[in-house]
Amino acid sequence: MVDTLPTLYLPVDQSVEFELTSRDVIHSFWVPAFLQKRDMVPGRTNYMYLTPQETGTFHGKCAELCGEYHSNMLFNVEVVEEDEFVEHLETLEEGHLDDTYDRNPNLHDQATITGG
Repeated sequence: MVDTLPTLYLPVDQSVEFELTSRDVIHSFWVPAFLQKRDMVPGRTNYMYLTPQETGTFHGKCAELCGEYHSNMLFNVEVVEEDEFVEHLETLEEGHLDDTYDRNPNLHDQATITGG
């Protein structure tokens, strides 16, 4: 299962800034090996800054009990040499991730429900 998780690639010895937001409920971005955790709260942007100092594969997860799919919110972080990082970037399409990991594609299309 670990081999099929989404993987975030980062270059070793390069400073990285994460801009963390949530569109639904509170989540938490946590990679234990990085010794940092940041909450992601709807309507607010949090930031995390780090400089990975060794190559390797590191495991991340959501650390906030956030709902039905919480136990599936796992990912890998692959810290690689800069040339491998650039090579990986060249394989990606420009833009945002597709809907592969979108657990609620209709979230923003739902009408407001009022009781009567």
